[in-house]
Amino acid sequence: ALFLLQIKKVDFTDDSFSVSVSKSVNEVIATYTKDETGMDLVIRLPPSYPLRPVDVECTRSLGISEVRQRKWLLSMMAFVRNQNGGLAEAIKTWKQNFDKAFDGVEECPICYSVIHTSNHGLPRLACKTCKHKFHSACLYKWFATAHKSTCPLCQSPF
Repeated sequence: ALFLLQIKKVDFTDDSFSVSVSKSVNEVIATYTKDETGMDLVIRLPPSYPLRPVDVECTRSLGISEVRQRKWLLSMMAFVRNQNGGLAEAIKTWKQNFDKAFDGVEECPICYSVIHTSNHGLPRLACKTCKHKFHSACLYKWFATAHKSTCPLCQSPF
């Protein structure tokens, strides 16, 4: 219940975005509205949260492909689980991803997010061959774990 109270305290003021918290069912619903239609992000907290992961789903598509929705949800769940991210911050990042997607910014092919979850940057480093853009932190991690400095998508030297 403490986590839900923290979300209630956050100011999400925006004409196109609203967040409602239901303590009785341990649920948070964030609604993003665009051109008279909307998309809901439903976050269900298990009774043993944070020991057990949250359940996250999207309802209504708002013109976003199912694949992109799934990538954003995976990115959000990874943020909440692995980086000790707060739910309010994860909701803000989800909203920022929508804002940037509607502005035409492509997501990073490594983390599937438009806004990087830790430094809040946009994908800026572009491959000279395939032109895909990556977050610098994602690319650095890719180079370090792959032990090579090639594009994650087209494998050409970066």
